[in-house]
Amino acid sequence: MSYQRLSPDERRAQILDVARRMFTELPYSEVSTAAIARETGVQRGLIHYYFGTKRELFLKVVQKLAASAALQVPPVDERLTLPEAVELCVNLFLDTAERNATTWFAALDAEGFGQDPELLRIVNRFRDEAVEHMLTVLRVEPTETLRAVLRTYSGLADAATRQWLQEKTLDREQVHTLLARTLLTMVSEIAPELEGTADPALD
Repeated sequence: MSYQRLSPDERRAQILDVARRMFTELPYSEVSTAAIARETGVQRGLIHYYFGTKRELFLKVVQKLAASAALQVPPVDERLTLPEAVELCVNLFLDTAERNATTWFAALDAEGFGQDPELLRIVNRFRDEAVEHMLTVLRVEPTETLRAVLRTYSGLADAATRQWLQEKTLDREQVHTLLARTLLTMVSEIAPELEGTADPALD
């Protein structure tokens, strides 16, 4: 890429876009700041000036990924039934996973530099925000028990998308069926039972 004169904010955004693409296409260990600099058309020192080390740049990429995924949550639609809201949640998750699979799995595994506390903090905060978004879309009463159930569900969602996008043992339709039916059951049956209350709709 030939050099272009850009403002500092534009240059930072350009570097982040290139880094995100490279971290998405390649394992963390195979990406270098020198390669990112070549792709961006800048000196390697500029990467370090704006972002520091490769680790810090990767953390910024994951942080931006989490923020952009959070923005995909649509306005609440009061007309949706619970099963329809579940379908919407699952489709949003699968769309995001498909666009960002390699980067997200690298973040979950902390691939390349071990269990990094800052990376885990970003991932856990994203999980917490995803749970709150699900509660909003599903229009169910938030309780700590239900939040815990949905956190457990997020682990299943990660494992299922690995089978689809990495292992190739399931296709998207199969993963959708698995996640949608499980989420509906967790919200309508399992969580109420754990709360010690019965769901009148199931009587």
